[in-house]
Amino acid sequence: MYRFKGFTEKANNALNAAIQAAQALGHTYIGTEHIVLGLLREGTGVAATVLNNRGVTAAQYQEKIVEVESSGQYSQLSPEDFTPRAKKAMEVAMAEAAMLQHGYVGTEHILMAVLRDDSSVAVRLITSLGARPEELFADIARAIG
Repeated sequence: MYRFKGFTEKANNALNAAIQAAQALGHTYIGTEHIVLGLLREGTGVAATVLNNRGVTAAQYQEKIVEVESSGQYSQLSPEDFTPRAKKAMEVAMAEAAMLQHGYVGTEHILMAVLRDDSSVAVRLITSLGARPEELFADIARAIG
C-alpha cells in the first residue's frame, strides 16, 4: 500500500483502491475516472456517501468505465502512473483543503478537485449516471459544514 503524505486514512485507501482498479481493468495509467472509482470503493468517506446519495455506485461507475475504455490484461502500476490530469486533481485537492483551513486532504477534497475539471472522463461518467457536479458540490459543502 502506498502512503500519500497529508492525506487522511480514507483518502489514502481511496487512492490505493484507484491504483488497484486501474490494474484490475488492465489500464496502463491511473486517471480521474479511477480516482472516483477508488473513492466509491473506499465506501465510507464523505465522497462515497455524497456520490451514493446521488445514485452513483461503484458497480455502475465501473461499468461506465468499461463502456468507454477497453480493458486489458492485469497491469502493475504505481503512483508514477497517475495521468497529468489526475496529478493536477491531487494538487487541486491539496489547495482545496488548505483554502478550507483543513490540516489534511480527505475524500471530499479529492472529489471536489475532480469535479472542478468538467472536461474529465470522471465528470462525464458521473454525469452519465445522473449526478450533477453542482449538486455534488452543494452536498459536500453541507457534509463538511
